[in-house]
Amino acid sequence: MSPETSDTNASVGLSVRGLAVAYGDLRAVDGVDLDVAAGEVVALLGASGSGKSSLLRAVAGLEDVADGSVAWDGQGMVRVPVHKRGFGLMFQDGQLFEHRDVGGNIAYGLAGLSRARRGERVREMLELVGLPGFERRRVTTLSGGQAQRVALARVLAPAP
Repeated sequence: MSPETSDTNASVGLSVRGLAVAYGDLRAVDGVDLDVAAGEVVALLGASGSGKSSLLRAVAGLEDVADGSVAWDGQGMVRVPVHKRGFGLMFQDGQLFEHRDVGGNIAYGLAGLSRARRGERVREMLELVGLPGFERRRVTTLSGGQAQRVALARVLAPAP
């Protein structure tokens, strides 16, 4: 199946079919099928190096799909740019942009909103994660726990 095709079921939120991710000759993910209903919570378990992160990064658009399909509500996502997918992915180490302040990190995925609405959404997310007033803080000054909460706010801000 090519990355452009999809035999997904529209009633399923996320549908992955035959997904493969390759790094050169190494196939880190090979032939994965996965269905996740909207609102369902799923845990991926596996040994280190088994392809969990590669799978999630491919679904989010951060890795190229070598083969297979990814669809959300029946719409193929493989060719959709990462910033238009509406998916959120939180990394273990947060991976915040050090050149942006806290507010800039949270607003990163909100490009389609007006400046006023972006600011409002940033404040809402900071309130949600217990960091009100942190908009202008430099991310390099945050504790590990604070950085994790900012990363969570960034993932949730676009309402994935």
